[in-house]
Order: sequence, then C-alpha cells, then structure tokens
Amino acid sequence: MPQLNFAWWLLNFLLGWAFILVVFMVLSSKNLNYYTNNALSTNTNQLTTNNWLWN
Repeated sequence: MPQLNFAWWLLNFLLGWAFILVVFMVLSSKNLNYYTNNALSTNTNQLTTNNWLWN
C-alpha cells in the first residue's frame, strides 16, 4: 500500500515541521520581547536588531 505509507510519511513530516515551527515561534517571541525591552531601556534599536538577527 504505497499510498498509505506516503500519507503516513506526509502526516509525520507536517506534524514534525509544525512542532518545530511552534517551538521556534515561542523562542522568537521570548527573544523579541527581551530585546525590545532592552531597546526601550537603552535606546539602541540598531544594536538590538543586530543581536536578534545574529543570535
């Protein structure tokens, strides 16, 4: 049954990517909040953007 195997693989693949995406979004939002707070307190918007991009 190749169709069933392919469907199962596709489901696992999509679920895996969805999980990775959710984790990445959570981490990014935490980092973004952290850097945004730093930018507001120290007024270094450009440096904050660079930190967010490189870390």
